[in-house]
Amino acid sequence: MKTPHEMEVLLERMRIGRLAVMTKDGPYIVAVNYLFFEGSIYFHSALSGRKVEALQTDPRVCFLVDEAGPQVLWEQGCGISQIYRSVVCFGKAEFVEGPIEKRRILGKMIKKFVPSSYPLPPVRDQNVEKTAVVRIVIESMTGKENVLSPAHTVLFNRSPEVDD
Repeated sequence: MKTPHEMEVLLERMRIGRLAVMTKDGPYIVAVNYLFFEGSIYFHSALSGRKVEALQTDPRVCFLVDEAGPQVLWEQGCGISQIYRSVVCFGKAEFVEGPIEKRRILGKMIKKFVPSSYPLPPVRDQNVEKTAVVRIVIESMTGKENVLSPAHTVLFNRSPEVDD
C-alpha cells in the first residue's frame, strides 16, 4: 500500500485485528475486536489477564489487520499466490481512564459491530466499571498488498486437501 489513507481505510473497515504484546514468557498474540477512531486503535478487555498484565509491564505493541482474497495462479514465483491486503501498526498502549471517555469509546464500538437494523444496547455503568478500554497510539504503520490483476487466474472452490 502506498499511502496512509489506504492503510486507514483498511483499519476502519476490518472488524478483527491481532494484538501482539511481550510477556515475561515471551511474545503473545491475540485476536481482538477493535475500533479505528481519530487515528488510534481502541479495544476492550477484562480488567485482568495475560494481555492486561503484559500491557501494564510494557506498553509497546504491534497490531495487524489483514484481508484475504482468493488464491490465484500466475506465471511468477512458484506459480500460485494469495491476494491480500494488510496493515501492521507499531505503537504504545494506554488505558483509557474515566467513565465518560470509556463509555464514549464503548458506544462507538457497539455502533461498529451492531447492525443498524437493531436497536443499540445501552452501555451500562456496571459494564463500564468492569471493562478496560485500551488506546493504541500509533507511532508507525506499514501496509502491504497483492492485488488481483489480469495476469492472475482465480482458483475457485480450492479444496484444502493436499495431494502427496
